[in-house]
Amino acid sequence: MHFLNSAPARLLSLAALLVLVLPARAATVSYFLDLANELPGGVNYLRVTISDSTTVPGDIDFRVALLPDAFPPPGGNFGMDRFLFNHASAVSVSSSNVTGLNSGWRVIENSNAGGGFDRYALQLKGSGSSRTGLLAFSITGVDGDSPASYATPAYGLHNGATEFFAAHIGGFDNHPYGASSTWVAGSAPVPVPAAVWLFASGLLSMLALVRHHNHS
Repeated sequence: MHFLNSAPARLLSLAALLVLVLPARAATVSYFLDLANELPGGVNYLRVTISDSTTVPGDIDFRVALLPDAFPPPGGNFGMDRFLFNHASAVSVSSSNVTGLNSGWRVIENSNAGGGFDRYALQLKGSGSSRTGLLAFSITGVDGDSPASYATPAYGLHNGATEFFAAHIGGFDNHPYGASSTWVAGSAPVPVPAAVWLFASGLLSMLALVRHHNHS
């Protein structure tokens, strides 16, 4: 009997934890870039994570991480030197809203990607000497945006980009594919970890059990 009396309090604590966990994930979106023009398709080459900033309220933070194991062995100066993305038509974004770029990088608006991946609203461009495995930057000063505002196909651009993101990677061994660089693109959502769904499912089952006992 003591267990039944204390169970609701315990479940309320678990529910509060779930509330903390799930909105945190709702404020973050992650995607794989799994298409390539010089390498095989269906391989996760880059991961893009877009989230509400934890340091500057209202900012949106990007982390674009190259997944090196997906590429042939690195040669000289291996890394990413271009990244392109779009934004929803409901928000107004320009190059001046992009801050915190890696040294040697700049922003170009309304730019074509290579490799047949079409045109994007914004291109972040480095050089052979500033290639990187991790590109981190923020979007600041944009009213009404969220992480989902930047996970969208192009709008109002010539032809438009069907994928959310594109990037160029260079400096890897040209064997066995005959090229030492490639364009990649994609908009494949990163799956939510099974542990999150397991936790939610378990909590719902416990709530149902306690409700059954309280009404019996």
